[in-house]
Amino acid sequence: MKKRIVYLIMAGMLTLTGCSGLSAFGLGDEAAETAEVEEAEDADDADVSEAETASEDDAQASDAEQGGEAELDFIPSSFVETNAGTDQFKSYDDIISNLKKGEGYAYIKVKGYDGDLLAITETVNAKHSIDVAIYGMKDGMAKCFGCAIGEEDKYPVAVGDGIVYVCSTDAYESLFMNPDGDGLMVKDDITKSDDTSYVGFLRETNSFDDADTKEFEGGEKEFNEYWKKYEAATPIEFTVVE
Repeated sequence: MKKRIVYLIMAGMLTLTGCSGLSAFGLGDEAAETAEVEEAEDADDADVSEAETASEDDAQASDAEQGGEAELDFIPSSFVETNAGTDQFKSYDDIISNLKKGEGYAYIKVKGYDGDLLAITETVNAKHSIDVAIYGMKDGMAKCFGCAIGEEDKYPVAVGDGIVYVCSTDAYESLFMNPDGDGLMVKDDITKSDDTSYVGFLRETNSFDDADTKEFEGGEKEFNEYWKKYEAATPIEFTVVE
């Protein structure tokens, strides 16, 4: 997934400090007495100024907090929700209309979902990407079904035979839809743990039952056989927003 965003609102506090010590410079008792009166008046002015500043800061902080609450009434699932300031989209077109220049979109088909899914990305590299958010329709609204996030630009997110592939030099991962058809789930996941060993699990069906999940027990040869599935898949090609 790759990506979740947290907004922090900080209200600043202005502290006023004053120091006066004319008698320390040898100006005598009269000068010192005058200085004390002036210091008292200055202190009163400082108190008023500090109170006014604090009041202004409180008002600004209150406005900021109110604005923050408006932004934080949901947790963005992807960059487009941050762009739009909402996670409520009526259609794929609604999502696309909130993409910024340089961002991209594409339609893909994934096993377990009836129809097209919308793949979007914030960063397009030669029409491809390693950081993709995937949206589908649920209850009449376009919702984020999950993200596919790779590590190396030379291995962009790809799709083949209804499977989404997210791979790197030492890792292989495939995704399909969950049993409810409203979110992505991992199908296979294999990672190189050291020079000779690999760890991971495999699923034939989109079920979370332990009986349907097998531990990967192979080595480099078996890992490479799975990796060939990624090589046979087609990198998602994005239409870039102008």
